[in-house]
Amino acid sequence: MSMTATTATPENAEAPRKLPDPGGDLRPGGAAVLRSALSRTWVQAAAVAAVLVLAAALPLPGGVTAFPGGPGEWLDGRLKELFSWVVSNRDTSPLFVYGFNYVSVYLGSAVVLIDDLLTALTWTGVTVLGVLAAWRLAGWRVMLVVLAAFAVFGLFGLWEEAMETLALITAAVLLALLVGLPLGIWSGRSDRAERVMRPVLDFMQTMPAFAYLMPMLLMFGIGNPSAAVATAIYALPPAVRITSMALRGVDKGAVEAAESLGSTRLQMLLKVRLPLAKRTIMLGVNQTIMLGVSMVVIASVIGAGGLGDAVYQALQKDRIGLALEAGLAIVMLAISMDRVTGAIGHGRPVPPPWKRLAFGAGLVAALAVFLLPTPLRAVDGWPRGWELDLATPAQAFYEAMKDTIGPFTSALGDWTVVWVLEPLHAVLAGAPWWLVIAAAAVLGGLFAGRRAAAVGVLSLLAMGLMGQWGNGMNTLSQVLLATVLVVALGVVLGIGMSRSDRAAAVVRPVLDAMQTLPPFVYLIPAVALFSVGRVPALVAAVVFALPPVIRLVNDGIRGVPANTVEAARSLGSSSSQLLAKVQLPLARSSLLLAVNQAIMLILSMVVIGALVGGGALGYDVVFGLKQNEFGTGLTAGLAIVCLGLLLDRMTQGRKNNA
Repeated sequence: MSMTATTATPENAEAPRKLPDPGGDLRPGGAAVLRSALSRTWVQAAAVAAVLVLAAALPLPGGVTAFPGGPGEWLDGRLKELFSWVVSNRDTSPLFVYGFNYVSVYLGSAVVLIDDLLTALTWTGVTVLGVLAAWRLAGWRVMLVVLAAFAVFGLFGLWEEAMETLALITAAVLLALLVGLPLGIWSGRSDRAERVMRPVLDFMQTMPAFAYLMPMLLMFGIGNPSAAVATAIYALPPAVRITSMALRGVDKGAVEAAESLGSTRLQMLLKVRLPLAKRTIMLGVNQTIMLGVSMVVIASVIGAGGLGDAVYQALQKDRIGLALEAGLAIVMLAISMDRVTGAIGHGRPVPPPWKRLAFGAGLVAALAVFLLPTPLRAVDGWPRGWELDLATPAQAFYEAMKDTIGPFTSALGDWTVVWVLEPLHAVLAGAPWWLVIAAAAVLGGLFAGRRAAAVGVLSLLAMGLMGQWGNGMNTLSQVLLATVLVVALGVVLGIGMSRSDRAAAVVRPVLDAMQTLPPFVYLIPAVALFSVGRVPALVAAVVFALPPVIRLVNDGIRGVPANTVEAARSLGSSSSQLLAKVQLPLARSSLLLAVNQAIMLILSMVVIGALVGGGALGYDVVFGLKQNEFGTGLTAGLAIVCLGLLLDRMTQGRKNNA
């Protein structure tokens, strides 16, 4: 489609009309300039890829292609010495005796205390209190969701595991909020603090979840304390960021009015800023809780126990039925906590007197039952006769499915490995290491500018110096393939969602549910379809990263100015022309953000995928955690961070969108 009308007109006729400037992003004719620039960029990128393929195909000696191993061996040796020193001096060094050991004892005691309290209340007490709280805070619909979650815990025989997970989440989230909310308030009140915290929070959110486990394991040992600290640190950034944003977004008129009345800084904070920012701050609390749920499940690898350990052990033994039961329990726990905290964040009207009276009466009755000697007080555990066996029929269905579609999925998985993953890995690992770094620099400069090129070079050099070049290229090949699949599916589904309000109404709750699930849960159906290996890890990563990509593509296309769309239609543009030459170019920033988010979410699944045979850097992290190989696990985790920095900067695009 031409940007101007092309119908022949007499000499004195009105000049051809041009499309209006769409929001200042493109000048008249700017779309053609943008397409030309993009075409040149992609031609240059294709040339860089061709050079890598050619270099990998040449019979070069291994010493030329492989990264020198000396620095990595030296670093691994120093890290092993550090681990040995920590193990030998954990009970004698003042750093541990008066520092980390105290934190470990207090956190471990907090988790045990919460778990003991839940156990003392018994399943009936926890259910009554949880249902009453959900009804009072979020309404009867959410109350039914919470009741269903407790029923799932008991019916599947996972009540104790669920309470262990709930106790650990409670301790970790309280720790995260205890640190994160004050930091967020400080950042919201001080520009200098905000500038200092921003890069730290960016780095924390770039790191995959598993990267937190190894240093915590070193400082606090195996068990709940290290899991609680890792979970708190992982869940901390949204509490800080959203609290800061909420305070900075408080209406200036209200602040000035309070100042004119002589309010002190403390009064301004407690009586004006925090009350007005409460709704947004609760959104940060909600996000902190959801990240805590996902991390606690992952922390089962370092002895956290609970539902995550039930899933992990079941997958290791190929017991898909047991994994399904534990996975459903995790899903219900995550959905319940999301709905309750989300309702608090959106605010609810003051309940009528009868509702407050009913809540108080129910609370008093529940406490009376469990504080006074009554027959119900003797009911400690969920009655075994009330349990349901979903694992056996689910396992039978899994075995039958393996016999029917197993050959097809196995063939598809083998084809993906042989014809896609292995060739891509051969190109990255077979080309000389210095040429791969040069290619990253060129691609970073083409897509995102000089800064991205410098970050790419430094990230790959750091990964090589840590001795993780080979595994890093293997992981990079998996991430690139998963990204292509996610972006292709996400763009198609996002376009379909943007063109139909009915489709959007159907798809949106599905995406909400998918984004509520912890990433660990996605492994269960992937393993059920493809057994273990790199392919199920790849499938789980693709499905996990898909929802935000669909949302961003949909939002980007729907965000194109209506006057621009109408102008293009008035010039006779077809639907395909309107999409290809107007909507997608103008939604470029959303598309770049979609690619960026896809890559970061896929990287977060790298280590989780290693639990089912994903291999590469993820396997080294898990191996280091399980075998106390501190050097291997830490360098692999840092190598994943390096890949994250490389791909994050490269896909952010140029800030001026030129």
